[in-house]
Amino acid sequence: MNNELQIADDFLAPLFDEIFEVKEKDFSIQYNVLGLGKQKLLLLVDAQGIDYLADPELQLLKSIIDKGLRKDFDDVWVLNLNTCKDATLQELINHFKPFQLIVWGCENWIKREKIKLENHQQAMLSNVDLLKAYPLNTYLTDNALKSKLWIALQRMFFN
Repeated sequence: MNNELQIADDFLAPLFDEIFEVKEKDFSIQYNVLGLGKQKLLLLVDAQGIDYLADPELQLLKSIIDKGLRKDFDDVWVLNLNTCKDATLQELINHFKPFQLIVWGCENWIKREKIKLENHQQAMLSNVDLLKAYPLNTYLTDNALKSKLWIALQRMFFN
């Protein structure tokens, strides 16, 4: 296939001294998310065998968003990385353009992306404020870790 543009008309040729390549945005990648992301907060989870989260984890996440972050569910996106295993951090940032990102567990993805953060630690990566946390089910039973999570969330959102 020849991508060269040939202009044979002597009148038109000078108008096209420079040829510009038009690149289209790739809309083929679609992410199945919960929420509308009105406040550009992306929450990554890793739930096996389901689209989003098991009900107890989803209820906990809704409580964290509502009471802890003082946001509505429509203010966030919830993406199960298990539904898009090959997605990279940069692809997610380019697609969603989040201001903040919380990674709930997703240990294999964190390692693959070479993100060197401990749980409840925060960093700026590609101009996105990122917080790494344990998987949501951990906070269902461990109140000491839940307290550490609250401190990390306050530091991220209210300082």
